[in-house]
Amino acid sequence: MTKLNWAILGPGSISRKFAAGLRACDSGNLVAVGSRDAERAATFCNEFGGTGYGSYAEALAHPGVDAVYIGLPHHVHAEATVWCAQAGKAVLCEKPFTLNAEEARGALAEVERCGVFFMEAWMYRSHPLTLRVAELVREGAIGTPRMVEASFGFQAGREWTNFRTVGELGGGALMDVGSYPVSFSRLIAGCEPERAEYVCEITAAGYDAVGAGLLEFPSGLRASFQTAIHLDLRNQAVVCGDEGRIEVPSPWFCGEPAVLHRRGREPEPVRVEGPADLWGHQATVVAQYLDQRESPTMSKADTLGNMATLDALRRSAGLRFRGDAW
Repeated sequence: MTKLNWAILGPGSISRKFAAGLRACDSGNLVAVGSRDAERAATFCNEFGGTGYGSYAEALAHPGVDAVYIGLPHHVHAEATVWCAQAGKAVLCEKPFTLNAEEARGALAEVERCGVFFMEAWMYRSHPLTLRVAELVREGAIGTPRMVEASFGFQAGREWTNFRTVGELGGGALMDVGSYPVSFSRLIAGCEPERAEYVCEITAAGYDAVGAGLLEFPSGLRASFQTAIHLDLRNQAVVCGDEGRIEVPSPWFCGEPAVLHRRGREPEPVRVEGPADLWGHQATVVAQYLDQRESPTMSKADTLGNMATLDALRRSAGLRFRGDAW
C-alpha cells in the first residue's frame, strides 16, 4: 500500500477530525491545507502539520500532493471535486457529495475523464462493523429483511448559524445527518427505492430542522428514519427480518458491537476488529484502492444512487436547493 501525501481543502471542524485521524494512521501524511483565509490555514497547520495556503489552488499545486480531502460546505463539493480531478489528484469528498444528483453526475463525469480515484467520505461505510452487519443480512442471518429503522439527530440550538442553516445551500437535517440512515437503508436493501417520502419542519430560513422519511424497495423492504439538527435523537439502527433482527446501537460511529437476535437463541454480540480512527481509516481505504479509482465499500454508483434518493425525498417535501431543475 502506497503512503499518500494529502492536502485538505477547508480548515473547518470536520477537516480537523480527518487531520487527527490521518495523523493516527500510517497510510498518509498531511502536506498542505488550502483556505480562503491564509491565517486559518496556518493555524490549522501549526496543530496538524503541513503548509498552509490562502487559496485552494495553491494547496493543490503543493509539490507531491497525491490525494485531497474536501472538507468544504456542501454547495462547493462539486466544483472542488472538479478542481482536484483536473489537477490529477485522488478525491475524498465529504458527504453529502453535492446538492443534487445532476451536480453529482457532472462532477463524476469529470472524475472519469481525468482518470482519478474518487470516494464520498461516509466514514461508517468502510468500517468492518458496517460491512459485517450487511454481510449477515446477505447471509440470511435474520431471514428475509423486511424493515429498517434508523435515526440520526443532534441538538444544535436554534441560535446555531452556518451553511447548514441556509436552505438554498443544502442546509438542513436531511442532507447533514438524515443522509446517513438513507445510505444505510440502501446498503441493507442492496438496491434503489421505488418510493421515497419525507415530511419535515421547514424553518423561515428554508431548511428542514426536524424530519421523518419512508423508503420502499422492490424487494418489499421498508425503511423508516428520523433526523434532526435541533433534537437529540437515539442515533441507532435496527434491521428486522422474518427470522430475527440486528440492533446497531452506534451505526454512524461504530463505537459499540451490534447485537444479533435470532428466534429461539440467545442474543449474539457482533464484534469486529476495527480501525483506531474512523476518519483515518478512510485515508487508508483510499490508499488501498487508489489504482482501482474507487472503493468497493463506497462506489461512485452508490454515491449517485444516494443523491438520487435524497432528491426524491426533497421533492416529496418541497425542499428546493440552488440549482435544482424541478
